[in-house]
Amino acid sequence: MSRHPLLRPERIVVSVVIIAWVTIAIASPWQTIADDASRSVSWVLLTWGWLLWTSVGASLLVPSPMSLTIVRIIVPLSVVVSIAGSQPLAIFCSVVALIVCASPVFVDAMVQGGAYGDESRFALRTPLPYVVPAVIAWLLYTAALIGGSLLLAAQQYIVGAVLVAIGILLSRTIPQRLHRLARRWLVLVPVGIVVHDHLVLHETIMAPSAKILSVARTSDVGEAADLTGGVFGERITIALSEADKVILSKITAKALGTTEALHVKMFCIAPRRLTAALSAITQ
Repeated sequence: MSRHPLLRPERIVVSVVIIAWVTIAIASPWQTIADDASRSVSWVLLTWGWLLWTSVGASLLVPSPMSLTIVRIIVPLSVVVSIAGSQPLAIFCSVVALIVCASPVFVDAMVQGGAYGDESRFALRTPLPYVVPAVIAWLLYTAALIGGSLLLAAQQYIVGAVLVAIGILLSRTIPQRLHRLARRWLVLVPVGIVVHDHLVLHETIMAPSAKILSVARTSDVGEAADLTGGVFGERITIALSEADKVILSKITAKALGTTEALHVKMFCIAPRRLTAALSAITQ
């Protein structure tokens, strides 16, 4: 028996985040902080608070990979602001939103929102070597842009101007690089399998159903080409009937100590929802 559409896990997790996000708006922790600040600082706080809240609200209503990136950048800030505002309800809701937004089901719901036609997307796990740099980049970017604007409002012009300038410069690169982490997925289409991952791959892999010999759940790479980016744990190994050319990104080729162009008959990928992806492939 098929599940009712309204009971799908994807709808549930997105609804939970929407409820939590609306509750944060009601609590409005940035308003609490602004009440104790000067007029100029208060104005900047309120502008940032409602602008960022609206950005996430719109992203939740219109799921897409871009929406996922926006959520990933802003939702962690809501935890910081809620703690600074000493709002217990806002702290609880922001932590709930942060945890749910990091869940594989939520991530899949976001990337599926940008799917074309008859395709199913399953987000790939982020390799640990990319997580730490992404967090550091996020910290530098948000601290420079938001912190700098608040310092300017507090008449700390030199430091504030320098930070805002840094934030503006980082705006040209950091959001784009963080967005790359949201554009990594396994795609199931009627004619086969597509691996879209420009973090690990230079070109997308397309494996027609006729060329796929087997799809298995494994814990070891074995003789397969590791296209997970170096994640730990279980993954899916896909075996092909004949070798196919795979073009790796420069950073992946360097990490693996190999050339950028490979001819592979087996390769590994690591979807966040491995069981769901494997079930969808084999059904």
